[in-house]
Amino acid sequence: MCPICKSSRYLNPDMRFLVNPECYHKICESCVDRIFSVGPAQCPYAGCEKILRKNKFKTQVFEDLGVEREVDIRARVSRTFNKRQQDFDSLDDYNDYLEEVENIIFNLVNGVDVEATESKLQAYEQANRNIILANSLRQKQEDEQMEELQSLETQRRRKAQLLALQAEEDERRIKEQTEKELVRQLATGEGDAAAIMKNVSNMALKRSSARRRQLEEELRQPLSIPLRLRGARSATPGNATPFTPFNGDRQQEYLFTVNDEYFDPLMNDVANNPQYRASGFSVKGSFRQALVSAFFGIGCDVQHEKAAPLAV
Repeated sequence: MCPICKSSRYLNPDMRFLVNPECYHKICESCVDRIFSVGPAQCPYAGCEKILRKNKFKTQVFEDLGVEREVDIRARVSRTFNKRQQDFDSLDDYNDYLEEVENIIFNLVNGVDVEATESKLQAYEQANRNIILANSLRQKQEDEQMEELQSLETQRRRKAQLLALQAEEDERRIKEQTEKELVRQLATGEGDAAAIMKNVSNMALKRSSARRRQLEEELRQPLSIPLRLRGARSATPGNATPFTPFNGDRQQEYLFTVNDEYFDPLMNDVANNPQYRASGFSVKGSFRQALVSAFFGIGCDVQHEKAAPLAV
């Protein structure tokens, strides 16, 4: 029910509720058109003195208005603080920047020093207007490139589906022609029936294989990618190594070899159970995990590590 006009979805099933980021009070679309069509007006909720504009109303996405408000605040702050990691000299500087952004968001969401935080946000926007604009344009270009790449991928999938349907149609047509040719040659009575059937089957197999290879070649042909997208598609990050607080947990080569079979009656009974196999259970994976646990610490020189001073 709309708290302003008291209308309900029982009488108006198409009723839509809108919210304004200024106060996040829910108002039905009819009341928004009626109250704010002339111009800005005060929020009709009792006790709310916010001045609202019609073009600021939007459809509520999240059921919890607190979540809706936090998402809007994050989007607004992100439009101003839109630097990336490559814009900083070190990872520590980037982490400090992210911490500052999170502090601003926390203050705005929880109402802590709102005026000082808003002043800080506006001061940063004024001082870095050119950088913010350049980063926004770069993000917009990357989004457009991503949309075009997704469109090309959709075209490729559609082409693959059409070729698969065409292959099925060709198989059906070749099968019909083969049956007609077989009946014709058997009716003429030229040669042995078994030899005729074998010859016709071989001819049909050759035609089907040739057609299948032709369709596979058409599918392998790359789509025409615009020049400005080729760099974005081939670009790869320079260092994609994941962060790990432990030294050595990304061990590339192990000190053991996992055999295909071990004498373990209990594990064999589990492997033969279809319920475990359906969930993706692997006996070899269990053996490998057991060996990894057993070999932990082998090759670690404790005395050497104790002698090395720790950096504090």
